Amino acid sequence: MHQDKFYMKTAIDEAKKATDMVYPNPKVGCVIVQNEKIISRGYHKKYGAPHAEAEAINNCDIELKNATMYVTLEPCNHDGKTPPCTKLIDPNKFKRIVIASRDPNPIIDNGLQKLIDKGLEVEFNICEEEAKFINRRFFTFHEKKRPFVILKYAATLDGFISENNGHSKWITSKKSRFSVHELRSTCDAILVGRRTIQSDNPSLTSHGVGTDPKIVILDPSSKVNEEYKAINKNTIHLTNELVEDKPVDNIQSILNTLYSLNIQSVMVEGGAITLTSFIDSGLFDEIHTYYAPKLIGDGISIYNSKKKISDSLNLQILKKEIFDNDIKITYYNKRAK
Repeated sequence: MHQDKFYMKTAIDEAKKATDMVYPNPKVGCVIVQNEKIISRGYHKKYGAPHAEAEAINNCDIELKNATMYVTLEPCNHDGKTPPCTKLIDPNKFKRIVIASRDPNPIIDNGLQKLIDKGLEVEFNICEEEAKFINRRFFTFHEKKRPFVILKYAATLDGFISENNGHSKWITSKKSRFSVHELRSTCDAILVGRRTIQSDNPSLTSHGVGTDPKIVILDPSSKVNEEYKAINKNTIHLTNELVEDKPVDNIQSILNTLYSLNIQSVMVEGGAITLTSFIDSGLFDEIHTYYAPKLIGDGISIYNSKKKISDSLNLQILKKEIFDNDIKITYYNKRAK
């Protein structure tokens, strides 16, 4: 078991080399071990390209016999952009397959059972939690049947996201804003409330950094029209769908709609009412907060409801970054619904 964990962690390191070019597929890594030595490795580089198993097999320059394959996700058993990975795993070359986690996507057609039927010795759930965390957007989408939700905001040191009149340009530095554009380009959609559109008239694009996300606007009063930059043919304009009186009560139905549209990840950028609604619903996975060294004493707070000090969100810090004099903290919600 100790050796299995060692080799699987190496496969996980391979998976971490993958970029968002694999989307909508997950990031997968693979290593091949023979005679207690890693003889090949590979990872899935981009959507439509060979999967990690194929990469590792193709990268191997010695004859395989009684080898063990370590792969971070259950091999697929269906024809898609590439042939089934289970077909590539020859029992004359491999004796054993070790898998970090099962694939929650039903389209893979039970690859694990196919490998067992071929007579291979199969172990799974080795380093499962670490392997799943790499693909937390993918697993959230398939297991919880909703998009992975990122809440993002920029604030002053005293916790305000704008002045009382809504003016917020610019709280953070250019480098921080570039970081936001990069983050947008990794998400399927960006979601804002109607007031954000009316007060800022933002374009909500990635500003040329990468792919532009779809735009989701929450507008129960139907006040946003085509005069605003964010309205285009790809905009998801939610109006009559928002039937509950309290914004927080609409969050689940919003996510159900986005799930039905195959949106795997959504970044919520505001405003305060929308962000508060997601926080109170518990239906969020990460908070990306940018703090600038500014104090304004009064304004619009990120959170406009009420909690006690004892009402901890139990967030885990994933990452800390510095952009000029701004600091970005990324939090992970381990208790997300």
